[in-house]
Amino acid sequence: MCAWQYKALTNCWESTMRVETFNNLFPLYRGRSVIRAPMIAADHLALLMNKPIADVCRGGKLLAEGLLLARERYHSELLIVFADVSVEAEALGVRLDYYDHSNPSIHDHLDIAEIKSRDITSEGRVPQLLLAAEICRHDLGNEFPIFYSMKDPFSLAALLIGPDQFFEMLVTAPERVRDLLNVCTQIQATLLERVIFSGYLPLVGAPFASGSLIGSKYFALFVKPYLAELYDIATAHQSCCCLHLCGKIDMLASELADLHLDLFSFEDFYPPMWEAMQDTVPMGFIPTEFFLQGSAEKLKAATTRCIQVLPEPMVLSSGCDLPAKADPELVRLMMET
Repeated sequence: MCAWQYKALTNCWESTMRVETFNNLFPLYRGRSVIRAPMIAADHLALLMNKPIADVCRGGKLLAEGLLLARERYHSELLIVFADVSVEAEALGVRLDYYDHSNPSIHDHLDIAEIKSRDITSEGRVPQLLLAAEICRHDLGNEFPIFYSMKDPFSLAALLIGPDQFFEMLVTAPERVRDLLNVCTQIQATLLERVIFSGYLPLVGAPFASGSLIGSKYFALFVKPYLAELYDIATAHQSCCCLHLCGKIDMLASELADLHLDLFSFEDFYPPMWEAMQDTVPMGFIPTEFFLQGSAEKLKAATTRCIQVLPEPMVLSSGCDLPAKADPELVRLMMET
């Protein structure tokens, strides 16, 4: 099926549900079919500001400065407050090593017995990210969409005890994993409520829950139930259910549909799934490697394809956060194509 045929098909089953979801998420852009924004972490913001990554990912004022600079340079129509994947893990006691020219890395993990449920909204760098969001809100106004990126319970658990041990325990000690996931869900529920009560849109990132890593069986057992708990809380507080998922998604189509997402950000496009997700706004899925020094023609073609095939209304974006050294001219090309 060629692009125009697929677009015609999606327009047939593009109901008012997705339009309503889009308008609820983005009242500033009511009636639009496309809005645009790259996903950006602290490492690319540091490049734009010519600052050490260690400073940007640890300081709320610098992070906000970078986000606002990126918004001005790229004319982004939403912001995502995001430093790196280890923010919540660090707040729970995981030690990190910081670097000037790369993202922080985990120095050592926690023993599973050390992990207890607690409020992390005043721990580690979490207050700095909330400060960054507050500064951006003050500068951009209440209607401008500001997302706060937080981890799903599965990925947080993997970061806390180490991915190798965690994935092994999925097979050898599933009950211990479930206990850990219950604790991580309680932790993230408290953070989620703080984000919502502060007036931001929660975007749950699931870097270790990729279908490419765990497949549909383990997603159904160890990812979906705990995401659903968080989304029940978000719905109860009249907020949104938003997910970013890396890697392959074709084998997860039915599980993702069951989550009733308001917005789904992804790297890998699987057209059939959208028939079961007619009230979900798609976000993505331009390959991030295309933003490195390379072919403007290839980036423009990928952008055009996204516009042709994604159900409307949509958020045109990179499939994941931009590489640290993404070429700003290529980012602007995505925004202008």
